[in-house]
Amino acid sequence: MYEGVARAVIVAHKERGRTALARPLGRALARSVLAVLAALEAGARGMGGSESAVESTGVPVVVPVPSSAAVVRQRGHDATGRMAAVAVREIHAAGVRAVRVNALRQRRHVADQAGLSGTARSANLAGAFEVVSPVAGRRVVVADDVVTSGATLAEAARALRAAGADVVGGATVAATPRRW
Repeated sequence: MYEGVARAVIVAHKERGRTALARPLGRALARSVLAVLAALEAGARGMGGSESAVESTGVPVVVPVPSSAAVVRQRGHDATGRMAAVAVREIHAAGVRAVRVNALRQRRHVADQAGLSGTARSANLAGAFEVVSPVAGRRVVVADDVVTSGATLAEAARALRAAGADVVGGATVAATPRRW
């Protein structure tokens, strides 16, 4: 959950330049990506598939959700990209092949999402991402630090699918508590 220590660590890494925290955050992101891939594999076996779902579709691609160039300049680093790089190294250490591809970029200004409702977040992000690297036919896991409403992951997945990617899931380090 995105509260307590998890929130403090993510904020320190993302907003306060504590880049050494990319390592533990990247390890957590790797566990999330591996869970997506394991679920994919279990689903393929449940459907009577005889070979690994991951192997049959090539090396999985981890695509970090991008921050705007201005935000990266302001923070002094690409927090999600840094975590994704660590995550892919950890995934390799677990014996699973995967690659990180910075396949997305923000094509227009996006307002700060803090305090927006789920509907407002979706509207804010509509059409915000564009694909800048070939992803057609690739099995993709979208990676981000925190999921709140799912709007960011959904918009990233929409852009990647429009470019021909097979988006199989989203992986995050934490999730905000759901308020009903």
